[in-house]
Amino acid sequence: MAIPLPAFAAPSGTMSLNQLDYRTSQQITVTYTTTQPSSSNWVGIYADPGNGPVNGQNLGASTKWKYAVGASGQISIPASGLSTGAYVAYYLHNDGYGWLANPVKFRITNSARTPTGSMSLDQLDYPAGDPISVTYSTSQPSSSNWVGIYTDPGNGPVNDQHVGPSSRWLYAPGSSGQISIPTAGLSPGHYVAYYLYNDGYNRVASPLKFRIVPSTAATTLKVAAFNTWHAATEVTGGLTKATNFVTSSGADVLALQETQGYFARDLARSLGWYYYQGPTSVAIISRYAITQTFGLALDDSGLGARLNLGAGKEAVVWSVHLDHQYYGPYNACYEGMTPTQIEDIEQNTSRRVVEINDILNRATPEINAAKSGGPPVFLAGDFNSPSSLDWVPAAASQNCGYTSVNWPATKAVSDAGLNDSYRVVNPSPVILPGDTWSPVYPKHNGSTGPDEPQDRIDFVHYVGAATPVISTAEVRGTPQPVPNHQNNEWVSDHRAVVTTFTLS
Repeated sequence: MAIPLPAFAAPSGTMSLNQLDYRTSQQITVTYTTTQPSSSNWVGIYADPGNGPVNGQNLGASTKWKYAVGASGQISIPASGLSTGAYVAYYLHNDGYGWLANPVKFRITNSARTPTGSMSLDQLDYPAGDPISVTYSTSQPSSSNWVGIYTDPGNGPVNDQHVGPSSRWLYAPGSSGQISIPTAGLSPGHYVAYYLYNDGYNRVASPLKFRIVPSTAATTLKVAAFNTWHAATEVTGGLTKATNFVTSSGADVLALQETQGYFARDLARSLGWYYYQGPTSVAIISRYAITQTFGLALDDSGLGARLNLGAGKEAVVWSVHLDHQYYGPYNACYEGMTPTQIEDIEQNTSRRVVEINDILNRATPEINAAKSGGPPVFLAGDFNSPSSLDWVPAAASQNCGYTSVNWPATKAVSDAGLNDSYRVVNPSPVILPGDTWSPVYPKHNGSTGPDEPQDRIDFVHYVGAATPVISTAEVRGTPQPVPNHQNNEWVSDHRAVVTTFTLS
């Protein structure tokens, strides 16, 4: 199954492999389709991690490759000469490096026991509660051969050894047959089916990945903006603590920032979720399947994903991280600049306005569709800019005495027709300021220096058939200020914004 990864453009085709584990004596069989056929389209095999192309750019040589001509077809690439380990197959356009499909991961294995059978599933996506139909055959039949269902990643056996319990299992007796494994109680997400020998953990056939998807359309969606502060490395046990936050928040989809190019993958795998990981900061994780990706935007400031919410319902989510330089509240509270001076720096010196305009331009087709009854669009993340909705006369005491500042980056979002979910639910900036910067910087240096301007710079914006009903700025535990933050339960230097929407 293809795993969403950073893409130069939304892929226009599909690619699948006949199995996920190969011995070096086998052929890697690749089936492909595309709306951009060429005699020079090709499939490249790269080590994982390795030199696979990113954003349409060559990073290094493939290990093996072969042309994949026409609008559809099937090719075989020999696995001989490949060392044991993890690999990725890329389907690429016209002797170049633009992705035609999402990459597919597989392994070259040296399992002590050569698989003696085959296994197939009747589909790759199963609505929650529907049984999984498994067809199998083997030259070593046993009444105790069995098929186990494991989360991906999860407790699936490694090197023929038990690692952890399966989620579901059923015996697969005889030399061939078909079984139906119930899925009641399994949450939507990624899974792997293993066909195993005689009540043990030797593989009879290569495992197969599949997904469980919602059986009915979602009626609510909880969206969060979460700056992970250097991939949660600023505190001990960051991945576990971030996982605990996601679970306790009840969020369905999170727009992440500061992921360092890998943390969305790790967090999604910890949760059994889907992910779209950008090369540096922005990323998205989702309990719902990601069916299309958008971006990257200028300066790695944004990327988007289309989600399958079940029964044909969709949503589009963008993760945003705008330029942090020339921070406006410092110009106000420390430098005492006039509103005109502040707005001029925001507009013409900072990159924030250029970046948000690029994101909005890229998202325009989906935004316009949302306004016309299409899937709702959510634009969430760390804007490094306050909102004009908060810098108002009534809140002047919270804003270093300023009664009004026009913050152009966030205004560009409202001008595009998107609403600020937190301020829709909590309209008074005096009663509920909703500050997200910063729970660990009450002073400019954390515990020392002048008072740090506290402000709301993380947002969940929306447009279309969604209504916010609850919106909160959240932390976990009692964060200690920098430099005494290492043991905080909260992994971030921002509060997260979590908004629950009803969908129509």
